[in-house]
Amino acid sequence: MISGANEKELENANDRADLLLETLKKLEDGTAVREKQNDEESCYAKMLSKDMGQIDFTKSAREIECLIRGMNPWPSAYTFLNGKTLKVWKCKVSTEKTDAVPGTIFLADKEGIHTACGEGVLILTEVQLEGKKRMETEAFLRGYHIENGIVFTDHKE
Repeated sequence: MISGANEKELENANDRADLLLETLKKLEDGTAVREKQNDEESCYAKMLSKDMGQIDFTKSAREIECLIRGMNPWPSAYTFLNGKTLKVWKCKVSTEKTDAVPGTIFLADKEGIHTACGEGVLILTEVQLEGKKRMETEAFLRGYHIENGIVFTDHKE
């Protein structure tokens, strides 16, 4: 299985592969219908940079979840924990409620690292601490103790 891919993404990849083969055949035999792009409906997407992956926990859990998916595999989404970079590879939005300050870890259990956001709660489910391997959060927590109340920072200490 492709790393980071879910079942729907794999299904879509197969559909895109079929479409590509069909299009290449049409180009080869001269039957492809060419259509000019409408420049009024297009927009410029700037090049990704590592800075774009920094997580801002004052945003909503949903916005952060989209950022994490969008930055995977490169440049990756990250935050800082106890002075070290923590890459976040997978997460999920939770229905939990908390009054904690955004970026505060209020629970670390086998489900993941429950983190307060500007709106909602995000559960980090796959992470990579600086200098370590990428792993499921449950395995990470077996070797790294996180106290409730620790706050992710936006810089190395």
